[in-house]
Amino acid sequence: MEFLWREFLRLYLFLRQDHITDEEIDSFEQAAKSWILKFCEPTVGKSNSTNQKRGMFNPTDITPYMHILTCHIPQFLHILKSKDLQFRHFSTSSLEKKNHMHVRIFFGATTMGGGNKANSVVHDILIYENRQLYFLMNDTPKSIVQKTIVLKE
Repeated sequence: MEFLWREFLRLYLFLRQDHITDEEIDSFEQAAKSWILKFCEPTVGKSNSTNQKRGMFNPTDITPYMHILTCHIPQFLHILKSKDLQFRHFSTSSLEKKNHMHVRIFFGATTMGGGNKANSVVHDILIYENRQLYFLMNDTPKSIVQKTIVLKE
């Protein structure tokens, strides 16, 4: 198991390099595919016997991110290299953060009383974001300040 994650770290660190040759990209592609094969290594031997070698994970445990790493990233690396760009300059962390916020806000809400099924979740997200933009653009205060008015006679 430790080998699996050390190899993943090696693949990750490769993607963070400044300058990569075409040969290194091809080597990365082979290493990534080998990593997936090791990830999905089946259990070998008779079940519950002393000579059984347990496999790592099932092929169903492969995520879309892992598919992209092995099947598409090498292609992206070649394209970026031809344009004199580096892969490490691109990030989707802002999209991941936005997705996390949407999940937290819209799917973490209570559904007591049956919830609100009048609108789709996408509609609710767009309404929420439009409201946030409106408040931002119109400098709307985020809180209400209670003021006490004292009348003197």
